Amino acid sequence: MNQNATEPVAAAESLAEVPEHVLRGLPEEVRLFPSAVDKTRIGVWATKPILKGKKFGPFVGDKKKRSQVKNNVYMWEVYYPNLGWMCIDATDPEKGNWLRYVNWACSGEEQNLFPLEINRAIYYKTLKPIAPGEELLVWYNGEDNPEIAAAIEEERASARSKRSSPKSRKVTVSAWRPGVRHPPPRTSPGSVGMSRQRLQPSSRDPSAKTRPFACSLTAPEVTWSQ
Repeated sequence: MNQNATEPVAAAESLAEVPEHVLRGLPEEVRLFPSAVDKTRIGVWATKPILKGKKFGPFVGDKKKRSQVKNNVYMWEVYYPNLGWMCIDATDPEKGNWLRYVNWACSGEEQNLFPLEINRAIYYKTLKPIAPGEELLVWYNGEDNPEIAAAIEEERASARSKRSSPKSRKVTVSAWRPGVRHPPPRTSPGSVGMSRQRLQPSSRDPSAKTRPFACSLTAPEVTWSQ
């Protein structure tokens, strides 16, 4: 996205500004440090090996209508049968958790997380093993990615195994793609699948033709715990 002198420059995030509850909620495998893919952002870095298939979440934020969201970088959009499309907005760090600080991958090759919707909540699942010193990066490429499709099927099978109770609800799987308005799923809460992140082309969007920063996965100058 081209910038000009009249557009405000985003203020860089500072570790000192991260809310205490976010730091307390960090899993033992990760820590927050300046991001390598966006110099204005804090990023989430692995300090211990993270296995493929590890699930983190849920993503926490305020539930809002799309018209109430001022920044679409920090939100996911989920369909609720009784409310319609609602945004889980973590623009305010006080309202979110550590998943707010997971940044967008610059390409599919750099992506190591993908979003998964389970029971109207957003989780991030590792697409590949993540080594200490690597930044956690997410993108939404849907079930057209064979590995993601397999992971969703794994979640679907797990959900099916839990619905033997007479009170259990039907579980379905769906994949959301950016920029596409899908019909609401005809199921009650309890779905497993890909959620939808509505994002305008920007410096975080791999499809953007210009970026105000260069993608780099060089780890910050820190000592990783063993």
